[in-house]
Amino acid sequence: MNIWLRMMAFTVLAALAMALVACGGGGSGGSSSGGQSSGPVTLEIGSKGEELVFDKTELRVAAGQTVTLRFKNNSAVQQHNWILIKGGDAEAAAIVNAGLSTGPAANYLPADKSNILAESPLANGNETVEVTFTAPAAGTYLYICTVPGHYPLMQGKLIVTN
Repeated sequence: MNIWLRMMAFTVLAALAMALVACGGGGSGGSSSGGQSSGPVTLEIGSKGEELVFDKTELRVAAGQTVTLRFKNNSAVQQHNWILIKGGDAEAAAIVNAGLSTGPAANYLPADKSNILAESPLANGNETVEVTFTAPAAGTYLYICTVPGHYPLMQGKLIVTN
């Protein structure tokens, strides 16, 4: 009887493992937390209607992972973008300030993009845009919207793990 219970438990665990693999078990595709595997991952994020905030303020990926970020602008009238910053608030503020003079034709981004790790195009109301990039080294990175007046309200953190 003891052997029978062990075999039954093994069968149930094996079936559960196969179901998780078939369903993508790690939850990397489309999840807000990203994946912890080294394979490609797609993250989905959006704006919260007419509020000047992202609907997710934290995303997670693994260092070196190929990331496709799909950004949905859920505003009916405002433009937004998604910009990943190398640095903190000082670098973000400098990018936003320099982007004021370049305007929408340049995505509200400065000519010097040395502190920008990834950038989506501007998304008009109810539009979805994508950007694909390689996740940087482990650490915490700031993402923002550079449309005038949207930063520092519209920001979040990308947490990159080893």
